Amino acid sequence: MQPRTDSSVPQPENDPTPRRRRRLAIEHIRYAAVIGAATALFLSAVTYLWALGKAVTFVHILAVEGLSSDPALVKLFESIDSILIATVLLIVGFGVWELFVHDLDLPPELTTTSFDHLKGRIAGTLVLVLAVRYLERLISKPSPEEILALGISTALVGGLLLVFATSRRSH
Repeated sequence: MQPRTDSSVPQPENDPTPRRRRRLAIEHIRYAAVIGAATALFLSAVTYLWALGKAVTFVHILAVEGLSSDPALVKLFESIDSILIATVLLIVGFGVWELFVHDLDLPPELTTTSFDHLKGRIAGTLVLVLAVRYLERLISKPSPEEILALGISTALVGGLLLVFATSRRSH
């Protein structure tokens, strides 16, 4: 006996009921994440170019003032800082795309498998940004009190980021 092929009986994938249409519409809202992913990727590219500009300035200052130049060292740390921020934006862009839109053919280091995974990678990179910012401030030779206050605040924020990165959501 042949299966019934009556087109008047709605098939699940072709079900025109309002409930199915609402469900499909809600499921497709996830593609709004394309806007966030594209924005993060665009900002990442711009920030990498900004870091390149800082690197060129670093080389210029180094050539003019010599190897013992504190301003050159500050520019070097600023360039590294910009690269790290651009990397965070790149990780966010790829991560949001992979979580909400579609898997990408990326190296394993850039793939994102869950929100917790993305959160941990972002927090880890932000800890590096904090460390670089701390080093930038040390170059300006602050007072011992400022060094202590900045060190404590950097350690506290970095520690909170690491706790945030390692905490898991309950399902």
